[in-house]
Amino acid sequence: MADSADARRISVLGALQAALSRPAVWGSVWAVEFALAAIPATIWFGWLQSTVDHRYAPDELFGDLGTVFRFDQRAELGQLESSAALASAVLALLFMALGAFAAGGWLTLFLSGTRERGLRPFLAGGARFFGRFARVWVGTLLLLAFVSWLARGAPWNHAVLGGLLGVPSSDFERLETLSSEETVFFVRGAQAVVHALLVALVLAWGDFTRTRLALFDGRSALWAGLASAAMLARHPLRSLAPGAGLFLFEVAVVTLLGWLAHRIEARIGGVGEVAVLLVLGQLVLAWRIVLRGARYHAAVAVTHALARPPAKPDPWRFGLLPPR
Repeated sequence: MADSADARRISVLGALQAALSRPAVWGSVWAVEFALAAIPATIWFGWLQSTVDHRYAPDELFGDLGTVFRFDQRAELGQLESSAALASAVLALLFMALGAFAAGGWLTLFLSGTRERGLRPFLAGGARFFGRFARVWVGTLLLLAFVSWLARGAPWNHAVLGGLLGVPSSDFERLETLSSEETVFFVRGAQAVVHALLVALVLAWGDFTRTRLALFDGRSALWAGLASAAMLARHPLRSLAPGAGLFLFEVAVVTLLGWLAHRIEARIGGVGEVAVLLVLGQLVLAWRIVLRGARYHAAVAVTHALARPPAKPDPWRFGLLPPR
């Protein structure tokens, strides 16, 4: 683990390099996520193949299923969507569990300073911290529900709509009593921005809580969460700036690839364009996995520079956890 002086030199590009330099790790996480995402896609493909086969002209429904097809198959589509929704809910839980496991692996790699590029320390770290990180995951979900209630529920309605704008409670949904559509657009936009910022803050808190648990080999997710919240309150700019920089990298690449995908989709006409869209989608997925690792690398540097360690030996420095 780097000393205090090194920890203060937090580099966004350095965090990206640290994550990109471990292709076995992010490549394996990508492969698992791709396999999980392929499950609902396979369900849809199997149904479409059995439904379309020998009933429609070749390529008739290639770019768009069409209104007639959707009307004729409305009952089957409803059943399929219900089944897919249940499968998606289960897969979402698996994705979140994979995220908790991968967090332990990334943090173990960055904290132990190992030069190994294989999967062994990553898997060992994921297994070691999974139970503690699962508790942070539950806490994150509860906080996300709370901030959604703050920004989308009664607090926003009564404090902003009713208090500042004088909207009657009967008009909280439609906002027809406001002076213009422009005002309604501005209010809804401000609400969305506030909600997004609160969600981003909760997600950053989760990263720092997991980092603190791993850095000091803590056991209490609640205590680590409170300490991380205090650190964010004392040093908001220094804590959040690296994550904000990585977010800009994410937005830039995702926006570029999304623009390319939109251009290709607008003139889709064959299997080649579909293959390109698949590749672009997987590049976005892989890039986001790399950035996830980079965020943990930055969180380690920030926590090491700003966090107050507990009154016990450093488990990584004194050999209580796997050496570098």
